[in-house]
Amino acid sequence: MKHCGILMVCFLLFTGCASFDVSYDYDQTVDFASIKTYDWMPAPQKSWGNELTVKHIKMAVNSQLQGKGLSISEANPDILIALHGGKEKKVDVEEWGYAYRDNDFYHSGPFYPHPLYGGPFRQDSVEYRKGTDTYEYEVGTIILDFVDARKKELIWRGIATGVVDPNITSEEINAVIARIFMNYPPPKK
Repeated sequence: MKHCGILMVCFLLFTGCASFDVSYDYDQTVDFASIKTYDWMPAPQKSWGNELTVKHIKMAVNSQLQGKGLSISEANPDILIALHGGKEKKVDVEEWGYAYRDNDFYHSGPFYPHPLYGGPFRQDSVEYRKGTDTYEYEVGTIILDFVDARKKELIWRGIATGVVDPNITSEEINAVIARIFMNYPPPKK
């Protein structure tokens, strides 16, 4: 359940490109051009609360990898993919305040300030309003780990983090996954 929320948060961030962050890291000694096949690692029993969201994510990953020339193989894959994440509740508290003069139009002109009415900062002519607003939301993270199937070592990690949107569509999920895979395979150094 915890992982599903994180995924949904990340994908909800996709609704605006600036609303989620994507990053990646990789082992610079690995020849990613030699990787041709992959398979999925089994998900932990206590993982995703929403099976459909996980299916959409896996379909989007499969589409991206197959578009890059990789194929899924259960027999002897080059890499194994682990899909995991998490979410947490956040609260933003914003204090605000402003002041304005109700009678500004009385305090202008050639005779300003008038000796009977005073200047614009008289105690009775300025009203100050203030308040506090709170916003609750969830931030989620989705993590895709590529593990060398033979050595059992992590070789690539893609991460997306953002605000969770419970109404995320499969098209939005596809777009988030596409952003994660913009840097796969990583550039040769």
